[in-house]
Amino acid sequence: MTIIIDPQGSGISGNMIIGALVDLGADKNELEEVMKKSAKIIGEINVIFDKINKKGIDATYCHVEMLDKKSHVHYNELVDKINALNLDESIKKTSLNVFKRIAIAESKVHGKNLDEIHFHEVGASDAVADVVGSVWAYYSLNLDKEKIIGLPISVGGGQVKTAHGILPVPAPAVLEILNGLNFKGGPVSSELATPTGCAIYAELCDEINEFIPLVKAKKTGY
Repeated sequence: MTIIIDPQGSGISGNMIIGALVDLGADKNELEEVMKKSAKIIGEINVIFDKINKKGIDATYCHVEMLDKKSHVHYNELVDKINALNLDESIKKTSLNVFKRIAIAESKVHGKNLDEIHFHEVGASDAVADVVGSVWAYYSLNLDKEKIIGLPISVGGGQVKTAHGILPVPAPAVLEILNGLNFKGGPVSSELATPTGCAIYAELCDEINEFIPLVKAKKTGY
């Protein structure tokens, strides 16, 4: 079986990936518990799954509300906390691979070593929930046994407000994460692709194609 991730129209983020995986059949009750448990290493969260209609298409929206806000967490601290979670080793390993992609990107952008990197937005409890939740859902659907093809990400344009100030879109960290991968600007003047979403995409995809190959559609998730 082939899995297609298509972020061409609306970009990509962690909660968008989670919503699509729930649409494909991931158990949202179990997923909610995993997300809350993993986020708790940083702070408490609420998780709400809603059915919405976006541009005439029914979709699952995953909203993560942070109840405790912490300004940042160091990369090494985050690694230790994720390793201590009571989850399958494969889930922890893949989640850590995602965060390592982000940390490497941040280290290149800021000219620091990995052990000096601290996360702001991507080290917050909601980002941890998005990463670990996406990876848990991926394994729960046995997608690790399937070929995953990504289509080019639409990253948006304009500017975005970050912990480091106003930055152009795509932000430098996103550019680093997508280094060597196909992506495109637009179709709107705002951020469509987050560092978290791009790192999950880069970790899970086996290859990136410009177009959908010859396939027979069996199930879709939005």
